[in-house]
Amino acid sequence: MARERTGFIVSQVFATVAYIDVKGEQHKLTKPATARTDDSKNHLNESQKQALKLKHAERIIRDTITDLKKRGATNCKGAIESRLFARVGYTDDQGKRHDVVRAAESRTNARELIREILRDLEEHGAQAFDAERMTFADLAKHFETHYLKDAQYVDGRKIAGVRSLKPALAAVRPLKETFGKRRLKSLTYGDIRAYRARRLEAATRSGGQRSIASVNRELSKLRRMLNIAQREGWIRKNPFAAGEPLISMADERKRERILTREEERRLLDACTDPRRLHLGPIIIAAIDTGMRRGELLSLRWRDVDLEHGVILIQAFNTKTMKQRELAMTTRLKLELARLYEESTQDPAMRVFGILDNVKRSYTAARKAAGLLDVRFHDLRHTAATRLVGAHIPLSEVGRILGHTQANTTYRYVNANAETARRAAAALDAFNAEGEPAPESDVVN
Repeated sequence: MARERTGFIVSQVFATVAYIDVKGEQHKLTKPATARTDDSKNHLNESQKQALKLKHAERIIRDTITDLKKRGATNCKGAIESRLFARVGYTDDQGKRHDVVRAAESRTNARELIREILRDLEEHGAQAFDAERMTFADLAKHFETHYLKDAQYVDGRKIAGVRSLKPALAAVRPLKETFGKRRLKSLTYGDIRAYRARRLEAATRSGGQRSIASVNRELSKLRRMLNIAQREGWIRKNPFAAGEPLISMADERKRERILTREEERRLLDACTDPRRLHLGPIIIAAIDTGMRRGELLSLRWRDVDLEHGVILIQAFNTKTMKQRELAMTTRLKLELARLYEESTQDPAMRVFGILDNVKRSYTAARKAAGLLDVRFHDLRHTAATRLVGAHIPLSEVGRILGHTQANTTYRYVNANAETARRAAAALDAFNAEGEPAPESDVVN
């Protein structure tokens, strides 16, 4: 722990000279004034030191203007500025002397800053002032080294790292480009709000509109990084807490796209191309189970029970870190049985044989099917909507999809055209019941 002493207020005097050079360009020079004299300055009080600093500042201005005019400068104007600083000296555990200096707006503010510095020393030690020079790039390096690494599991539970490393690193990259050289303690709520506005205005690499969801992912990473900095004592308060919420999930555009039976058929037909034969079973599995893409590609034969028609999704392969079981449809069971016969039948091997992703082949398949707006994740939406259409309770649909909150399941259940027609027919029937019977044309 650092051994601190009582702080004091320092008044610093600066001599400033503004001028125009021979090229017509404006410049400004600022130099600090001192209270040094031939006599020992230890016998001077603060008032005497201040007077000497003012005299020195006047001399600096005269000498500087004289020198500038000799070099052809014009419109030379001098000014004296006084600034207050809060200063606290302390000795670290190695016996090295340090000073913490912060600019103050007034003597009252300087006293508040001194109390704040002493409190930081008491709570966090000298480490708190290592952060005085810490930049956002330093924080980003710490975050990437200790937090953004491949996930580590113990007994099926993630204890460190992230499951999707590339997206996480991609979210941090623009933050480093924007704030990298900034002092960490100088980052404000206004800076973050301005960053959000700029990112929403900046086009994507393909020239399209950047989504709110994409910017929210970056801001979420920034918020977590600043929470870590606060926990480590590098900043006193997370700037996110200084104003209204900057991350609004409600503003994100929720896509509503599910496949009809005809669209599903076209998509699977596109997978009969020899270059995309591997994709058909994956699409069938996605539509018939609602599994996430990462869960599908991580599936191994030891997790597939063909005899009982059950798929076990391991906890460390799920987004919510919870294990769950899924039943196979008849067509999925036939597809998996075929794949198993064609495989080495090694329990540790991946079921679909894909190590990374199917982005290229899926993009080609949906293009061939004329379904460019159908994302792979929409297959999961389709599964959820069909389950609800089959009168499976929403709570059970949530368990099948691996959701921990009912609101998440609501997002996945979309009303398709068929559902809308059934709803309109039901309302027509209701309205018909309330209409008066038509009058008879028979005259009594």
